Amino acid sequence: MAQTFSSRSLLRSGNRWPVGLTFAVSVFLSGLLGALPAQAGLRVCNGSVDLVNVAIGFDTEDGLRTEGWWTITANACSQILQEPLKQEKYYLHVADGFGESRLGGDITLCIREEKFVLFDGDQCWQRGLIEADFFKIETDGAEDWTVLLSYD
Repeated sequence: MAQTFSSRSLLRSGNRWPVGLTFAVSVFLSGLLGALPAQAGLRVCNGSVDLVNVAIGFDTEDGLRTEGWWTITANACSQILQEPLKQEKYYLHVADGFGESRLGGDITLCIREEKFVLFDGDQCWQRGLIEADFFKIETDGAEDWTVLLSYD
């Protein structure tokens, strides 16, 4: 399954949910994604002209985990999670090369400027961390999912 993000709305299987995103989402398969080798997990493709940095959040037995950063150059993909997906939902935070958030979000979780793995997404400021908006990806139980980021 693949998702695309543009700035006007969130599209998924033809259903439309308005959201204020700098990127937006639509489900599709493209030649770019078809050229990728089959590998279970979560893949993020950057269809924009700018480099982006990506952080992820998901539930684990030890609590909500956030992890970053994956740097994805323009028109490139990165395999964020290497194993078959086990959760129904994941959260992504996308920042530009200057650290500015590129997407609105469904949930606020904690991040750091440098590479990180954190648990428990609340009380960021009290813990010396940065609050960031993450948007939700619903995988519908799929073991493999691709998100395509692109400009309008």
